[in-house]
Amino acid sequence: MKTSFEAFPWFFIAILSVLLDAVITSHVWVLTLLVVYWMIRVCFLRDKTMIYWTFFAGFIFAMLFWWHSTTLNQQTMASQPNWQGSLIVQPDELKCQGDYFQFTGVDEKGHRLRVSGYLKAAHEKQQLEKIRRPVKILVRGQIQTIDQPGNLNQFNYRTYCFSKGITNLLSKTTVVSWQPIQASNPIVGIFGLLHTWRNNMRLYCQQLPKLMQTYALSLLIGFKDEAFDEDMEGVTTLGLLHLFSLSGLHVFYFCWLLRQLFLRLRVTKETTSILLICFLPAFLIIGGGSGSLFRSIMMAELGLGTTLKRRHTQLNVWSITMLVNLVFDPYVILSMGGQLSYLLSFLLIFVGSYSSFRRAWVLNIVSLPIILFHTYQWHLLTSFANFLIIPIFSNFVMPLVIMSAATFWLIPQLSSWFTVGLQLFHQLVTLLSKLPGQIIFGKPPLAFTAVLVIISLAWIAFPRYKRRISWLLLSCYLMGFIWIHFPLHGEVTFVDVGQGDSILIRMPFNRSVTVIDTGGKVGFLKPAWAKGPEKKHTPPVLDYLHSLGISKVNTLCLSHQDADHIGDAGVLLAGIKVKQVVIPKGMENSRGFQSKVKPFLQKSALLPVLADQKVANLPFEIVHPFVEGKGENHDSLTLWAKFGDDNFIFSGDLDQAGERDIIARYPQLQASVVKLGHHGSKTASAKDYLSQIRAKIGVISAGKNNHYGHPNPETLQTLKQLKIQSVSTIDEGMISYRFTSHGFTNWRFVRRNYEKDTVH
Repeated sequence: MKTSFEAFPWFFIAILSVLLDAVITSHVWVLTLLVVYWMIRVCFLRDKTMIYWTFFAGFIFAMLFWWHSTTLNQQTMASQPNWQGSLIVQPDELKCQGDYFQFTGVDEKGHRLRVSGYLKAAHEKQQLEKIRRPVKILVRGQIQTIDQPGNLNQFNYRTYCFSKGITNLLSKTTVVSWQPIQASNPIVGIFGLLHTWRNNMRLYCQQLPKLMQTYALSLLIGFKDEAFDEDMEGVTTLGLLHLFSLSGLHVFYFCWLLRQLFLRLRVTKETTSILLICFLPAFLIIGGGSGSLFRSIMMAELGLGTTLKRRHTQLNVWSITMLVNLVFDPYVILSMGGQLSYLLSFLLIFVGSYSSFRRAWVLNIVSLPIILFHTYQWHLLTSFANFLIIPIFSNFVMPLVIMSAATFWLIPQLSSWFTVGLQLFHQLVTLLSKLPGQIIFGKPPLAFTAVLVIISLAWIAFPRYKRRISWLLLSCYLMGFIWIHFPLHGEVTFVDVGQGDSILIRMPFNRSVTVIDTGGKVGFLKPAWAKGPEKKHTPPVLDYLHSLGISKVNTLCLSHQDADHIGDAGVLLAGIKVKQVVIPKGMENSRGFQSKVKPFLQKSALLPVLADQKVANLPFEIVHPFVEGKGENHDSLTLWAKFGDDNFIFSGDLDQAGERDIIARYPQLQASVVKLGHHGSKTASAKDYLSQIRAKIGVISAGKNNHYGHPNPETLQTLKQLKIQSVSTIDEGMISYRFTSHGFTNWRFVRRNYEKDTVH
């Protein structure tokens, strides 16, 4: 009688490797507890030889992960203001949107760079868009290291780039020249040919009707642009994104089409399997090369030569696939797509015989902790939507997209007819997503997420105790919800929005939530050729609010009309419920307010205010402006309050004259923490103002390498003379001051990962 370990040897090796990968790659040392648990579990097994082999394999993979991480760090180049070199670029890597271009290239030393820049003339754009084959491009630009995320719970762009082998950014790039290249060997030639085919397929799909184009690009070749984010908002809300990247349906249809082709050519089944094994790796490149696509293709490859009717065989195929994937991309398990892809495919091995509704319910229960960890929200209709939509997607949408793409070159009218059917499906998804039921849960801690996943798996594995486990699972979710939504501490958080301002203030137990400004980018007038599609943008403060489980803002304060302060106000107002909006009196008539805020107010009350005016549920005293203005810098809304043991003052872009007016009117006003006006510009932060209010800490909110030279050296010199400690979002990222009702306070800086610091 075989032990469970002897039946599934590769499974234990895969699980151990995943845990070691998470520890080494992401430095999540808490997962070592799971490794210890696994070791204890294995020690109860009988076959000591297999145990030794497992630990040996785990050691090999650990060394591999360490080598991969070390190699990426060694390949990272130091920042260079003026760099010139040649890069080999595949045609499907190149993207032009208006005057903005971006691509990934490899230099002569093997460094992989993400390149971006702006074109100066229409003919430059036309030249780049003519590239149809691998080329060598001579470029000039600024080499930059890839920063860690500036905000807590923000998307980790550094990890994403490392998963693609990208070690540096090349910004402010100028394309000097380019020329086609010849392959140095047959393997390179094949790769170049596949990338050329993928680019041609992209250009072909872009001719389809708009909605069909979005589906074809994402499903067939793995392209997701700004149109995808806009069109798939309902899909995202209902948690159905796995249909586009996790299900492996395109691999199934690809295999089916090739089998039908070979059958018509009278090719034997054995030869067909061999040909599929050869062709599937090519589809990995054509389909975009994502981790979930790799899993689908690898499992299909192994399945072609194996009978997968037995569960232990399926589990070993799944395990070997994961191990091979980890060899090529150790970062795959750190992404939501990779985690869901492997978790759901693992579950399908055990619940494949369940009814459609029961299977959809089980998959949703187990995937929920991971979804909450990455997206912070969940819709009550997600389970129902999966049960309803997945069959339609598999049997209707996918064939429709394939037929539309296959026939467009011959009968374009057919694609328009097919798009009508696709629109009906899309409208159904959008309708379901707009129904009530969206829950902003917040981001559960990593260890708590792991516990939820384990309990969810136990709910399936031990049906005898299902009722008890169900109560345990519900209790954990309830405790997690309460812990996230009713924190014991309050916080004053300066969000890193680049060149701009955005500040969150919330009281203990979330008694009130206030946001001061939203950040935003300054727009410039461009000619028609330089205007690209508008990018769907989520303000960092909105993403952070959702991660905290906050679904309602009591007060949004907008200091003045500049775009770097209110540019994202419309997106914030559309994305979260805001009870009232406070602005300096007179700003409601400004052009900036009329275009960026007013169209999105909806049910939010608008309150134009002056100094000393009281506002309900606003934990501040208003100390500026004194007279009605136009919402310009010198009219900036200025707020004062005490949190914890410190007094704070926030003054937008108020100039030195306005600062002196404040201390003249309020000579007793004191603030140990000052949000320096105008991002540290010399037009603000008057020496007599900072001295009289007895400032100890000056917070600067500005963007790295900004065009304005903020913070100004004169301002920094003033702070030094007054012995005021300065902290900046440029260096520290998000800056948080936490406090409790009992007076406990501490500072946290995201980029330094300090819970406490010498700031005092």
